[in-house]
Amino acid sequence: MSPAELPETIRLEDDQTSGVQLLTINRPDRMNAIGPVESRGLFEAMKRFRDDDSARVLVITGAGPNAFCAGADLNSVAAMYQDDPPVEPLFDVSQGLTNHPIPAEGNIGPTRWADMHKPVIAAVNGAAYAGGLEWACFAHLRVADRHASFGVTCRRWNVGLGDGGTQRLPRLVGLGPALELIITGRVIGAEEAASIGLVNRIVPSGTCVEEALVWAREIAALPQPALRTDLEAAVRGFGRPLPDGLELEAECFNRLMNEPELKLGAERFVERDHPDRQAGSQPLHLPAKAYAFAEKAHRETPGKFGGDAPFIGHPAAVADEVAKYGDEVTVAVAYLHDTIEKTSVTADELDRAFGSEIRDLVVDLSQDPSITDDGVRRLDHRRRVIESGGKARLVYAADRLDGIRYSSELIDGNAYNSEVPVQQRADSWRDDIVRLDETGLPHGLLSELELAIDDLDSRLS
Repeated sequence: MSPAELPETIRLEDDQTSGVQLLTINRPDRMNAIGPVESRGLFEAMKRFRDDDSARVLVITGAGPNAFCAGADLNSVAAMYQDDPPVEPLFDVSQGLTNHPIPAEGNIGPTRWADMHKPVIAAVNGAAYAGGLEWACFAHLRVADRHASFGVTCRRWNVGLGDGGTQRLPRLVGLGPALELIITGRVIGAEEAASIGLVNRIVPSGTCVEEALVWAREIAALPQPALRTDLEAAVRGFGRPLPDGLELEAECFNRLMNEPELKLGAERFVERDHPDRQAGSQPLHLPAKAYAFAEKAHRETPGKFGGDAPFIGHPAAVADEVAKYGDEVTVAVAYLHDTIEKTSVTADELDRAFGSEIRDLVVDLSQDPSITDDGVRRLDHRRRVIESGGKARLVYAADRLDGIRYSSELIDGNAYNSEVPVQQRADSWRDDIVRLDETGLPHGLLSELELAIDDLDSRLS
């Protein structure tokens, strides 16, 4: 194979516009197992990525829905010890291992490279077993389809980990979890892999490559020199004594100081020359922006039920509960849900600050002041929330939960002083719970609501 060629079983696609490359092990009929042809192809493809200055981020995946990579092709491994093998051996050991036929850089590609300081993302689209697990560990980040699985399955065939698994896996998940996988050969799913730190993101099955490419483009759009020196310092310094790690960090940082991009980056920050710094840009963290907005809006809002505590404590408590079940948008709405109803904030202001989705949710979570009858207004409010969808219902339920709990606390302290009798509120809340139960509310939150309202009723009986 000439330097310009790759076998059909190894594909390297280059998006020169973004600087992202996609490397695919294209052998789905063999669970993307790596034989001698694929090993040579991986060496060539990885060299291209490493040596191409325009290539910024690499995504590695396997073809088909079943496997990321099942490791070395054991047919080719067995052929190494056969006199007349039916397939090409992984390596020619006919002259004995003293001639070192296996490349020092790795058995199934350059898996022993330790100087790859450009980001590599593994899109794990199925089984990552044995050497496939080692290739997943070679990457700096891992995005897994929900059906993906991981395991040192070579344990059952008396084949060792020779492509970094004994070193990289403990560095990723810690020695205890790594030793369990290495000793037992047990296969784990994506959820357990994420719980021990092996997987960074789990995505719906069939989408990991797409999601990894989106992530790769975001990373590739960042200034690269500082990213690479920080990546190098983190990887090379991991496990070393702290003074040695700090010395390594200083070495990498001092090397960066000679790069013109550092001066340019500081100037861009001062001049707000970055999408994150532009007016109307998406916040770095949506709930943080929502909390700051709500806190400012509620500074003059009286405490809940006339209490002295700042009102922001109520939306903060609602957000805490919502965070157990909802996404960042829902948490942001929890912080903001009372801003239109109880402050001078308008829907247009929310739209300008957060966009139409959050504006509409907060509007639906606000009672209509044009309806003068309390009962009619409450029913209209609940109807609009239920029709709005799961995000609004989740915030509404958490709002009710905090109201019920807070009322119980006020009763215990003889401090309940709302104009609305507590029994009337309790009856209204119980009615809300019945209606919410019909909408498929998360079981945990529904249970909390029922326990809280029963607790309140016990105080009123």
